[in-house]
Amino acid sequence: MQKLNTLLAGILLSASFAWAEQTIQTELTAPTSESTQQLMAQVEQLIDSYYVDEVDKRKLLDGAIKGMLSTLDPNSTYLTEQSLEMLRSSNRGHYYGYGIEVSTSGDQVEIVTPLEGSSAAAAGILPGDILLRVDELVADPSDMEPLISYIKQASTADRSLLLTLQRHSNLQPLQFELAPSPITVSSSRSLVLADQVGYLRISSFNRRTAIEVRRSAFALSKLPLKGLVLDLRNNPGGLLDSAVRIADIFIDDGTIVTTHGRFNAANSDYQATSFHLFAQLPMVVLINQGSASAAEIVAGALQDHGRAQLMGQRSFGKGTVQSLIPLVDDGGAIKLTTAHYATPNGTFIDQKGIEPDFSITLADEQQEDIVIGLNLENQWTDDPQIFAAYDYIMDNQSR
Repeated sequence: MQKLNTLLAGILLSASFAWAEQTIQTELTAPTSESTQQLMAQVEQLIDSYYVDEVDKRKLLDGAIKGMLSTLDPNSTYLTEQSLEMLRSSNRGHYYGYGIEVSTSGDQVEIVTPLEGSSAAAAGILPGDILLRVDELVADPSDMEPLISYIKQASTADRSLLLTLQRHSNLQPLQFELAPSPITVSSSRSLVLADQVGYLRISSFNRRTAIEVRRSAFALSKLPLKGLVLDLRNNPGGLLDSAVRIADIFIDDGTIVTTHGRFNAANSDYQATSFHLFAQLPMVVLINQGSASAAEIVAGALQDHGRAQLMGQRSFGKGTVQSLIPLVDDGGAIKLTTAHYATPNGTFIDQKGIEPDFSITLADEQQEDIVIGLNLENQWTDDPQIFAAYDYIMDNQSR
């Protein structure tokens, strides 16, 4: 089954390797173990004394940390000081790169989704495409380090990359030339489709998303809406706290999500508050295989509470939470999987995804239009899933 694994067992394939993963907002303190330290020191001393060549001790240390984390799940990873700053920047909605989020799935590197406004989205790269090569470098899911280094060098030189992809509907591989560029994700947008049916698109869950969505939702709440379409397609997720705050807009009470781990702070029950704008408004939520992580938290909560019908395709299936733990005197951190999460009904969706109530598949050409971005004000009827959601809301007005 798939596991979200965007390079460095983490996150976002971009020139600067910005990350958009779920993270618990409290940073934990790394414990110490005297016996472990002694063993590591002994091994280091033996290598330093007897290895045939001179040894770079920093590389040894980095290798030891990465080696330990590689025995865990793909979402647990070591972040250098530079990578940590990129993670924090991405959580603020700022990226520089090619704009593709990937995962490792068995012996393949799969595209989860291209970021809105990126060169990958403009080129028509789709969720589910398999990454074969970057220039002449083979994408090997068992060892992503060479690919990471190669893309870092390309980003420093501000150089375009040629991606070779396999699409399930094509016999021959496809090639896309992508140039790095700055990407500032506007994580939400809204409009009224027709007949007072509102539309709210959420493309990611960063630190700004809850504020942006509440602003859009408040504007929509002033209108005499008959229903609302919430579009979470091709949303790779983001911050847990952001997902909880957004789900709270649509749910008036009860559990939004629960997290389950081995230490006390990892076990939490996130409850809806009295604040809501659309607690009773008929809703349809759109999801697809590019809907992951925090997007699945929102979709699962609305489905379990009976607040919305889900339409589209089965979601990605990332049901784990990562904590960011700074390393003392290092400047970096480890991003460690510390909990699984469950929907309000107690369903664990990791590696399974969420099934929509109504399955609506799209042809490749239709998916490309959605990824590139239709002019929704004039072309929303050309999107079969949005139109089906609108049609469902209108049909249920007369019942």
